[in-house]
Amino acid sequence: MERGREIGEGSASSLREQRNLREKERRMRMKHLFSVLSSHVSPTRRLPVPQLIDQAVSYMIQLKEKVNCLNEKKMSLLRGEVKNRSEGSSLLPKLSIRSRDSVIEMNLVMDLNMKRIMLHKLVSVFEEEGAQVMSANLQNLNDRTFYTIIAQAIICRIGIDPSRIEKRLRDIIS
Repeated sequence: MERGREIGEGSASSLREQRNLREKERRMRMKHLFSVLSSHVSPTRRLPVPQLIDQAVSYMIQLKEKVNCLNEKKMSLLRGEVKNRSEGSSLLPKLSIRSRDSVIEMNLVMDLNMKRIMLHKLVSVFEEEGAQVMSANLQNLNDRTFYTIIAQAIICRIGIDPSRIEKRLRDIIS
């Protein structure tokens, strides 16, 4: 009889050890998951678990709101693009020139089906009018071409005449 108890007790203790081992592994896994969560939510400081969970929930809510806002913005832009395509490209080209102090910025949006304009021609207008081009960019996006030029007057006291630059740019565009 005693021998049966020893065997029974041995199996009970091994079951208890297995249970303890599983619980220890579970705790280690949870500790690792909380540390990963903490690195995403609050990488600069370590928070207690209840605060970490609260902060993670609020962070996820903020992200969800941001995604919803961006989806709404995307849909409104797509609706606007469909509307613009149905109207045709009668609104293009769009030329806008802004001047502040001795700096002038030109933005031009053209349809790809329109006459191609070389960026160096636009830059040369600025240089001929006494401006030093600080930045010149050309970007093709969908069916549009975007030109952006930022220039500064070579001599600040003399400045730049935006109306004269605009007239010369419109001559090149048309």
